[in-house]
Formats: sequence, structure tokens, C-alpha cells
Amino acid sequence: MLKVLSFKSGDNLYGIETRFVKEINRNPEITSIPLAPKTVAGVMNLRGQVVSLLDFEAIMGIPAAEEKKHSIVLKKEVGNPDVMALLVEKAADVIDVDTMICEKPTPELEKHYGQTIQCIAKLAQQLLIIVDKEKLIKVSEESNV
Repeated sequence: MLKVLSFKSGDNLYGIETRFVKEINRNPEITSIPLAPKTVAGVMNLRGQVVSLLDFEAIMGIPAAEEKKHSIVLKKEVGNPDVMALLVEKAADVIDVDTMICEKPTPELEKHYGQTIQCIAKLAQQLLIIVDKEKLIKVSEESNV
């Protein structure tokens, strides 16, 4: 069983395992960074700590649909001084996902999304695309070079 925080971006429902999530912030005050790559939305002040905001839609190549109103602050990795957050359209619910309803992405999806998809869960109403946090951050860093 996976415990997943679901969030909306574009027309799709995405998710990230809650073990990687520190907190969710609504309407973060974003400071843009001049000359930053398109995957970096800017930075925000989180109780005195500067947090890098990664634009989830830009990383995944999703056309921007609506204003991004939530940030998902990720847990800090050992040895990495930078705290990061994903800027998304809207954070939704925490869902328990049975691994039996999950499938690996097709090779074509892996090629297109840079292997950032951990699996795709077949929920009753729609598909839930669960992203792989480590690979998502890696793709973001590679596109910032």
C-alpha cells in the first residue's frame, strides 16, 4: 500500500508518496529569480528558510493551464542543504493506493517524461500518475544546466 498526496496539474491527477512530503502551503509568496531556468519558479520564505520552488508543469512539459496555488515542500535529503518545493496547480487529498492497481509506465511514457513516473494507478474515477521524487529532482537539475 502506498500513501500518496494527490495534486492537480493541467487535466491530470498526479501524486507523490507522503514519505517525501514535509508540508503543503497555499498561495505561497514567490520571489522570482532573474535568469533562472524555466523549471525554477523562484524562491519562497518558509519561516525564515529560503526554499527553492520547482515548477512541476515545466519539469514535466505540461502546458500551464491555471494559476499554481500550492507548494508541496519536500523533506530535506541528508547532505543536501537546499530545501525544495514543487509548485503545483492544486494539492488535493492523501490517498491510500493499493500497489495491485498500479502499473509501470510504458517505454514511450518513460522516454517522454524522462522516467519521472514511478507508476500509474487506476482509480475508480481517473488515473493517478505517481511521480518518482528522486528522478523528478534529477530531471529538474539536468534541465537547469
